[in-house]
Amino acid sequence: MSAGGAGRAAHDGTGADAVGGADATAGSGPRRRWPVVVLAVAFALLFAWDVVEAVGNLVSVPLDSRYANNDFYRENGLDGLVAEPPWVVLVLGVLLPPVAFVLALVASRRRSLGVVALALATGLATVAALNLTITAYVTSL
Repeated sequence: MSAGGAGRAAHDGTGADAVGGADATAGSGPRRRWPVVVLAVAFALLFAWDVVEAVGNLVSVPLDSRYANNDFYRENGLDGLVAEPPWVVLVLGVLLPPVAFVLALVASRRRSLGVVALALATGLATVAALNLTITAYVTSL
């Protein structure tokens, strides 16, 4: 043991106490985490709503009347009128909300509650804008 370090606890500047492996902030971890969890669950419900909308589009767009007559058009040589649903765009609409939610949580991990809320709100706004763009694109075909 060195003379200067005898009897003093080593501190690394993070609030962790190196003596005995005890952490000075161990009791405050779960207490500080629950608002973030509540916020994440609330935003998860909003992102889930976008997933439900996208699944609705994925199911209902192919049943649209403009695709119902494709067999008739093909049988009568009217190939120029045959229209296929935009499957790639519809599937991307389903995948976008969960990916944006996870990216927002990863980008804001270990940050303050305000930063987490801002990241999730930005992700939700991005998903909403892209879903509106997808809806406008699909209906314009």
